[in-house]
Amino acid sequence: MLENKKLLNMIIVLIVLMCMILLCVDVFYHKHGHFAFEETFGFFPAFGFFAFVALSLCARLLRKIVKRREDYYD
Repeated sequence: MLENKKLLNMIIVLIVLMCMILLCVDVFYHKHGHFAFEETFGFFPAFGFFAFVALSLCARLLRKIVKRREDYYD
């Protein structure tokens, strides 16, 4: 299914469009955060993005730690 470049591009465009719409909707409702910085515009999308990046970098580091040779189980 994901080998079709046209379909893959359409999925990416739809995901980006949904993210942009949700970011715009963030303006129109009142947030009830525990802390003041949680009520700022775009806090949760930015927090999610940075958490994703941190998790990816940690996974890359963890892979180097737990990686075994190809013939480890032979």
